[in-house]
Amino acid sequence: MNIKKILTLTLACSILAATPIMAAPVDGNPGGEETIQYTDLDPKLTEAAEKAIEQYANGKSFKLEEAFKNDYYEGKTKKESWIVQSKDRNVVVSLDAVSGKVLTVSLTFTIPEVTGDYANYLKAAQAAAKQLYPKTELAFTKAHYFKSNKAGLQEATMTFASEDRQFIAMDTSTLKPTMYSLKFKAADVDRKIVAEAEKAVKSMGVKVQPFTDIERRKTNGETGEDAWVLTRKVGVKGDFPKKRVVIQEDNRAFVVDAIAIVEGKTGKLISVAIERASDNQKLKKLTEKEGITLVKPVAKQLFGADLSSYTLKVDKDWGDYVFTSKGKESIIAKFDSYGNLVRMERKK
Repeated sequence: MNIKKILTLTLACSILAATPIMAAPVDGNPGGEETIQYTDLDPKLTEAAEKAIEQYANGKSFKLEEAFKNDYYEGKTKKESWIVQSKDRNVVVSLDAVSGKVLTVSLTFTIPEVTGDYANYLKAAQAAAKQLYPKTELAFTKAHYFKSNKAGLQEATMTFASEDRQFIAMDTSTLKPTMYSLKFKAADVDRKIVAEAEKAVKSMGVKVQPFTDIERRKTNGETGEDAWVLTRKVGVKGDFPKKRVVIQEDNRAFVVDAIAIVEGKTGKLISVAIERASDNQKLKKLTEKEGITLVKPVAKQLFGADLSSYTLKVDKDWGDYVFTSKGKESIIAKFDSYGNLVRMERKK
């Protein structure tokens, strides 16, 4: 599976779970590598890690306690790194295992610890949040500083988060937001945005009901799209429904019935996905002709796209129907195992 598909899956899962996407500073310990005591690490590495922490700690004291090896890529070249961290991961530093070069530094602060130059980032974040959502004022409770020295991935950001998982990440050099996730009340959202999402759900053949969660998100960095994510979640009690994705949030269980993503700048639909009941349905593998017949009228309704002039390619890994035409946005359709159309998306 290539990296593009992994990123697509990660984004889809995070949206489905209605959880803000925050860039992980470094990998955890996915390979199950043996963890050693920090004091057993090569002194060359410990010295480099401690100097990096001192440089960005803003006067706060951090304690490194453990270390493990991990892989990373520089271009297409696979290399090995050491991850050193505290047990609570309030401080994480990654270093190239051979040269000892500091690759990334991740430090977590409480808001009272955000002083000096870092206080300027907080003020910029508060101002940006206020501009994005004038009717509310975010109460940030934590801050996260992240510095990357990786080739082609040099960046420094400060992310401020609230207890209810809203956040805004600021580029420390430009003081502009690179990512954010802000929760909105339906009454505070332009009715045109909500209407576009409702139309999309209805076009998929599902009864329109009020969205339970509305967020304004930017997840692709400073040049990424500002978008509205409108979700309808339904609480689950007792036995979880079979064949449906159940998400846990605040000690409660939910399933997602529908989700629509609308472009912030234009108010146009980006994608819509719905959950169809699968009880008493038989598995069905569509022919390409059947798939095209189902997709064509919906693509016209949602995106104004006449697929007659498009070329179709079916993704072998995911089963997606990808319609392309020179000079136009791609249209992607997804069917479930029962032959039901469950997702539509336009992609540049």
